[in-house]
Amino acid sequence: MDLNGKICLVTGASSGIGYELALQLAESGATVALSARRSEELDALSARIGPEATAHPFDLSDPAHALQLADDVVAAHGRVDVLASVAGSKVSGPTVALSLDDLDSSFQVNAISPMALAGRLAPAMVERGEGVIATVTTSISGGRRDLGAYAGAKAALASMTQSLRQEIGGKGVAVFAFDPGWVRTGMSPDGKEEPQDAAARLLAHIAAGRGSREVLV
Repeated sequence: MDLNGKICLVTGASSGIGYELALQLAESGATVALSARRSEELDALSARIGPEATAHPFDLSDPAHALQLADDVVAAHGRVDVLASVAGSKVSGPTVALSLDDLDSSFQVNAISPMALAGRLAPAMVERGEGVIATVTTSISGGRRDLGAYAGAKAALASMTQSLRQEIGGKGVAVFAFDPGWVRTGMSPDGKEEPQDAAARLLAHIAAGRGSREVLV
């Protein structure tokens, strides 16, 4: 996919991989719609990128906000060509000690909202016969001590991403899940890779415009 002139929605854009991906998409000629909870950081990034970038502060712990986000970006730009669902929330603690609020929060941010966004935006992509939907999962989705809520939600996201790929992948829309690995972010301050490097790999997969039954790295 030639990213020049494409409308790209990036969630989790206030920091980490999402922030770096937004910058790299803009450098590739894309028009970037930025979303995260922190409006000040989004406004600063939007100003850094330039006047075509738009900031859309929403809290994806409420899936209704995900639907409103999709509608707001389409209202601002007319369409979305690329959805990169980078936003994530790590809920830690022993699985038996997780509260209902812990489980709800993790699954809303890490699984349900990304799919709500995809569900809202995919039909128009199918109608145009072109688009990319990328979700960010994790290599620990098979389970990890004290990260059951996070790992479980990301496993659900990976599964739903593959279901969506099977449903619309033959209609011109590339759907794939991406595992960035152990990246140095606010969620993983001891990560071994810089977020701009992980973002560059994700950008390459988006530009390739190919869906995958495997989780891409």
